[in-house]
Parts: sequence; structure tokens; C-alpha cells
Amino acid sequence: MSVILTILGIGLLLAIHEGGHYFAARSVGIRVKVFALGFGPRLFGWKRNGTDFRLALLPLGGYVQVAGDDPSQPPKPGDLFYASASQRLFFYSGGIIANFLFAFLLVPILFQFGVPFVSPTLGQVQNSSPAWEAGLSTDDKILEINGRKIHGFRHINSAIALSSQGSTLPVKLERNGVIENISLKPEYDSNQGFSTIGISPAYNIQLAETSLVKKELGDYSELIAINGISLDNFLGSTLALRSLISGKDFSILSKNEFGETKLFNFNAKDYLNTNVGPTLLGVQVMQQEVENCKGFLANKLIAGDLIKAVNNNLISSLDDILIEASKQSEAFQLLIVRNGEELTLDIPAMPAHEWQRNLSLKANTDLSYWVHPLSAAADAGLKSGVQILRANNQPVTSIADLQEIMLNREEGSALEIVTLSSKDNETNTVSITPKPTPQLELGLMLAPHKTKVVATSFGESIQLGYREAYSMVRDVVTTAKRLISGEVAAKNMGGIISIGVLTNTLAEEGLMSLLFFLCLISVNLGVLNLLPIPALDGGHIVFALYEIITRRKVSIAVQNAFQLVGVALVLTMIVYVTKNDIQRFFP
Repeated sequence: MSVILTILGIGLLLAIHEGGHYFAARSVGIRVKVFALGFGPRLFGWKRNGTDFRLALLPLGGYVQVAGDDPSQPPKPGDLFYASASQRLFFYSGGIIANFLFAFLLVPILFQFGVPFVSPTLGQVQNSSPAWEAGLSTDDKILEINGRKIHGFRHINSAIALSSQGSTLPVKLERNGVIENISLKPEYDSNQGFSTIGISPAYNIQLAETSLVKKELGDYSELIAINGISLDNFLGSTLALRSLISGKDFSILSKNEFGETKLFNFNAKDYLNTNVGPTLLGVQVMQQEVENCKGFLANKLIAGDLIKAVNNNLISSLDDILIEASKQSEAFQLLIVRNGEELTLDIPAMPAHEWQRNLSLKANTDLSYWVHPLSAAADAGLKSGVQILRANNQPVTSIADLQEIMLNREEGSALEIVTLSSKDNETNTVSITPKPTPQLELGLMLAPHKTKVVATSFGESIQLGYREAYSMVRDVVTTAKRLISGEVAAKNMGGIISIGVLTNTLAEEGLMSLLFFLCLISVNLGVLNLLPIPALDGGHIVFALYEIITRRKVSIAVQNAFQLVGVALVLTMIVYVTKNDIQRFFP
């Protein structure tokens, strides 16, 4: 069904644009010979009032062919160049006007029914990123950026990506029901080709209908907590998933439709799959080293400290601290190593969000490894905290070294690993045969947290619709400016493949999401055709305006020359964006 909606949606946009040209031509007496959706050979269609309405073979656009469109031939009534310059200007502008009208008229109607967005609630906030430095954290809800109201996560991305390099943006957010204001300075990401702040959207945890766990829960199908960690926000959901990595027995608290709760305890071995996933050693570099800290922790920790344990529990990353914080409200005791000396620090009770907001940890410079308890490394006797010095007689100075050595070994063979114990500082040699690390298969699905914006009155729908449609136009114009200035890399441009993929994705989410996206694409098409490129509507508009202002026609030689240049530019752009699409979706 989504494929059909995608085809119909793209076809609708083409019909709207070309329909604008068709009705503009008819209204000023210009005869229309062909109205085509697609290019190339005619597949089928019908003829009416002297116009051949057709569907063509190549679905790469559409066109309206009018009578007398050759300026070198003497015009007669009904021909394009028999019409006045102002009439031709209206004809050339018809498609653009239709594109904008489609968005400005439809968007308010959509807000009457409710437009779904991916929630502007933050999910992951990268350590030491611009967002982290500004004080943003998981589960903050962004309300405004630089005075622009934010309805969905898409608005956050566009506001950040299209900001001027080096600018500082005021941000209004909601945190625990309280409105706060902060300042944020995006950073240009050369890999992505635009400014970013290091965030991702929040998601919800759901159980697949075919999940064995869901069958066990029965009527108590609404998840509340996993392993005692509440799922009422993104951070809790993340930590709950993290608590399942070790493959140990687990518990689920859930409720039924009447709000009654029940705790279920599960034996992990009933849900472990030992035959899937890549062949691994089952180790990863610990992230215990303090990279940055703020707030109260700045008086307790310094960069370079190694946080070894929290409340006597060994940690391998910040997530372990956050898990501990999500389960208790008592004070914390940190075991740290500073300049080779072990110290114990007492920290007052702090919620998990405070820890995340104020502490950033990075990979240990001593390359201490966390060992998965069900992995090949654990089977060989390795314990978390071990250092790996050599593998198959080759030095290991990074996790990348270890991965390369493992990939280059003979398939099925063991690795000879030389380790250094953190406890007795002695080396040891072990033989490890990599294997898939057992994983819990619970049928958990991650779905972006959604929100629906519904106008409470017709007046508000008009206001919301106009503001959103205007925002679409502004984003497209700003994108063009940033592309010219180099603040947005040209590699982010997409063509018909990108449009098709995104349209199909939104079609799967529902009709409202699809229609809203079509409004956005319609605005993009309108602005694109306004560009003064001779082969596009904008080029013809420039010629018509020139004739209206100067009372002189552009010479045929100049028109032909500009037409050739315009066609070359358009073809080059089509080839370029298609190449981008292929690299993006078929790497």
C-alpha cells in the first residue's frame, strides 16, 4: 500500500505543478498541445479540447507543451509568443504558484486533523558535544530555537543545520515541566556537510506481536520497567536495554488495560540465542576516564581520573553509573584512580539525568577492556579490566588493531592473546577461539517517540499552517544560500531517488505524514523553479520581466544561448544529485 501511495503522491506533485501551467495558459488564451506526466514515449492518455493528456514512460518529471513556443517563428493567435509579456509571465509562473498554493492551503487543513511529528524530545546526547556543553540532556523537550517554534525533531535539525557557522543560538526547552533558556553554539561537521550539535531523537520500547515475552505477559502487555529501571523516558529506556546486554536473568514490570501491575521474572537461558551475530572475542574498551565534568562534580573529579567502581560495582562506561543512579536515591561512593593512586569519593544522591548532564567519560588510555560474561573471552578466563598487549604476536595499541588481527586470521582458528592483569600486574597468555556472543531475543522494538500537533480552532490551524508553510519556504531559500556559501555541503542534495525513498517512508507512517511531506516537497519544487536558470521556469520569468521593464524582447540568439547553458546546468545537476542518491542508498 505504501508503494502505491508513494507513486500517487509523487504523481500528485507533478500534476499540481504542470496543472498550474496548464490552467495559467488556458486563462490567457494560450493553446496547450500536450499535458504530460513523465518524459519519453507516450504510454496512454486521452485528448480533450485540443490537448493530449498523456502518461509517459520515464517518471522523471512532467511538462506542458504549448503552441507556438518557438520564438523564431511568426506567432498567430493561441501561440505562446502571440501572448503579451505579462501573459507569458503568468504562464511561466503558473506551476510555481500552484506549488505554493498547494502547501499554503493544505497545511492548515492538516493541522485541523493533527499532524504527526517525531517528538522534539532529545534522545542520545553525545559526550562533550555542543549540546552537552550547552547543558542539554536526554529527555529535554526543545520548544524554540532562535525564536522559531519547534513542533518536531525535523525542525531542530533544520534550525541547527541551516544556522550560520559560528553563530550562538538561543534555545527554549522544557525539563521536568520547567521552562529553561540556554545558549547553544553548533559545530560544522565536515563528514555530514552541515552544522550539528550531537543529538538524536528519543524512542519508545515496544514488544513485537510475535514476541515470546509478549505471550508470557498476556494481558499485562504495557511495559513499565525492565530490571527495575523505569521506561517512562528515553534515558530509562536506554539504560533498561543496557542492563540486558550481559544476558543475565531479567525482570519486567508491566500493566494491563485496567492499570493493574504485575512483576514477571524471566530465566535468561530460555531467551538466549547463541547462533546469531558476528564472530567476536566479546571485549570492548572501557570508558572510565573522565573527559569533562561540570556542576558539583567539577569540585570532585578532574580530567584524567579513572572511575573504577560505583558503590563497589565495577563500571565499564557512563551507562553503568546511570543504571546505578536510576535504581537508588542514596549517596554514591566512587572508587577512582588519580595519578596512580586509588581514592574513594563520596557523592550526594543525584538522579541519572544529572549524572549524564554533568559527566563525560571517554575510552581509557590504558586500553582496559570490558569482557562480556557469556563471550569467548570470558570462556577463556579473561576478566573485565584486563589489558591486551599482543594478539598472534602482533602488538595491540587500539581496538582497531585487535579487530584487524582477528579478521586477518584463518577462519575458525584461535587467537593467542597476551594480557596484563590489572590486579597483579602480571602477563598471561591465553588462547581464544572467537564465537558469536549469546544475545537475549525478547522481541523488543525501538520506535521514535511521536507527537501530534492539533489545532484547537480553525483560526489556530490557519496560524499554524501559515507559519509552517512559511517555514518550509524559508528553509529552502536558506538551504540554497548555505549551499552557495559552502556552509551546507552539496553532497546533501538529493534527487528523485531520495524523494521516492522518503515519500515511501512517510507513506508507511500514515496519510497525514505523507501529505505533510508532499507539501514540503511542493515548496521545494516551487523555489527550485524560481531559480533564474534558463531551462527552468525561473529563466523564462527573467526574460518576461526583462521585456516588461525594458519594452524590448530578448534576442533569439541570446535566448538560444541561455537555453543551451540552462539545459547543460540542469542535466549536470540531475547527474550530480542522482550520483549522491546512489552513494547514499546503495553504498
